[in-house]
Amino acid sequence: MLKKLFCITAIITLCYTLSGCAIYNATVDERNISEQYSDTVISASVLNKLVKSDHVSSMGISVKTYNGKVYLIGEVDSLTERSIAISLARNVKGVRSVIPYLLLKNKKDFCGTTDNVSMSTKLKTNLVGDKEVWSTNISIDVVQCNIVLTGIVGSTREKQKIIQHAKRIPEARSVTSYIQVQ
Repeated sequence: MLKKLFCITAIITLCYTLSGCAIYNATVDERNISEQYSDTVISASVLNKLVKSDHVSSMGISVKTYNGKVYLIGEVDSLTERSIAISLARNVKGVRSVIPYLLLKNKKDFCGTTDNVSMSTKLKTNLVGDKEVWSTNISIDVVQCNIVLTGIVGSTREKQKIIQHAKRIPEARSVTSYIQVQ
């Protein structure tokens, strides 16, 4: 009886601790819980290495991990900084590969943070409105007015629809998809 009560208490505590979003995201993700956990640990470890590095400005780099593949997305000050970020990510336990989308910062570029946020918001709104797409499975990064898509979806058709939505954003210079079908 005591053992049963302990299990029930542990489950209730776990459910209470997890936010509704975390539970929802875990249930709609194409990966199982173990894969999601492993990818989260890898992302956190890579981000930790980037933050601790004196040679990388981690503020401009987003880290996403899907099935052991690490995606580094953002802007860097130099090619050296880019190489160091990639090397740091490769040396994290569990990383199968590193896919960088790291552009050199361009201070003369007319595309700024406001433009990037606006484009991301437009795309998210369009995806949420499409009932054939699980938009919560997709991460959208916009770097220098270039849309970068990551995530895992259940079908090639869903992947193609998401890419089509991104290509319809008039301000987008390019659309790069790293969406995996599982």
